[in-house]
Amino acid sequence: MITSNINSIIVTLDNTKNNEIKNGQDSFVSNLILNTQETTNVKTDSLTFANIKGITLEEIDTLFKNEDDKNMAKNLRIATLFTNDEHLSKALFNTVLGQPFYLGSSYLSDAYEHKNIFLKSTNNDNLFDLLQELITSKINNSNTESTNVISQDKLDKILTSVNSFNFVSALINSSKKGHDKYKDEKNDYSFLYNDYNLKYQELAYKYEELENKNKTLIKQF
Repeated sequence: MITSNINSIIVTLDNTKNNEIKNGQDSFVSNLILNTQETTNVKTDSLTFANIKGITLEEIDTLFKNEDDKNMAKNLRIATLFTNDEHLSKALFNTVLGQPFYLGSSYLSDAYEHKNIFLKSTNNDNLFDLLQELITSKINNSNTESTNVISQDKLDKILTSVNSFNFVSALINSSKKGHDKYKDEKNDYSFLYNDYNLKYQELAYKYEELENKNKTLIKQF
């Protein structure tokens, strides 16, 4: 798992949401649409976005009967904490849901690390340099067992600093730049840059699907 301290992350994110100020008609209508889609707060063993969002570790341990389902539920819970952008959160959730636990955990770990370097970057060139540094570290430590742990302080910053889709498009551009640079070398850099580029393109596609669906619902009002 990315972290074992998920409850404190939930508190951090909930407090952030409570302090947000919603302005404008578009925000009101969007929230109205999302609220009409919400179901009861009673949690079950269903691996759906509505059920997993807001579920506690205690509820996961009680409701899910086997370890595979418990681990998947924990992965999905972390996916729901990635951003306040509802569409992006659902897109990430759907991506993790379609993967085995260990791949989903690795995917989430990469996503959180990439969002962290996005926060550190000042422009696209700087983001590429940071991504290059991260990939170099990943390649050099490929023989070292990874625990996929991100510190609580780093997670707090990731969760509270940026909640938008901007970093996804930025990572698409930076990973493509890296792939173009190494595409003729057929090495680990080429593979990882291409892998990240494809993953973020898939995430962007799922995001756009959800956004278009929501726009269609808004037009019905």
